[in-house]
Amino acid sequence: MKQVGIFGKRKSGKSALMYALTRQKIIQGAAFSAMEISGVTRVMLVDTVGVDVEDSTAEKSAQSVEVALMLITDDAFELELAWINKLRKAGSAIIVVISKADEFPDGGAALAAAVKEVSGLKTICVSSHTGAGVIELDEEINRLLGTRD
Repeated sequence: MKQVGIFGKRKSGKSALMYALTRQKIIQGAAFSAMEISGVTRVMLVDTVGVDVEDSTAEKSAQSVEVALMLITDDAFELELAWINKLRKAGSAIIVVISKADEFPDGGAALAAAVKEVSGLKTICVSSHTGAGVIELDEEINRLLGTRD
């Protein structure tokens, strides 16, 4: 089964995004590391520890995912860019997700443009709270997985 990894700093909305992609209600305090979803392509979503945590599990996950979702929530995204480079070297397709887009006055558009300019990657603004961008992200994941068969 193909794996999609969710990467980002602690409190960037990784678990909330997992709930949004699986169309499940958020359960406060629940913890999980992987969940299966069905779309056009069946995948295993892998929730990782924060990339700002010294831990080898995120490094291991980076080596095994076909698609990586890199969540960014603010304009201090140097660490996320370093992880994007790690994920590229591991051969993962990468989608940058401006997470918590509902908390930005412009829906995350300015941050998305800045990240896209320096990374050259597809950037999607998503709010797990409102559902904005979730369908677009789901479609992009399935598109990328379809090209990796």
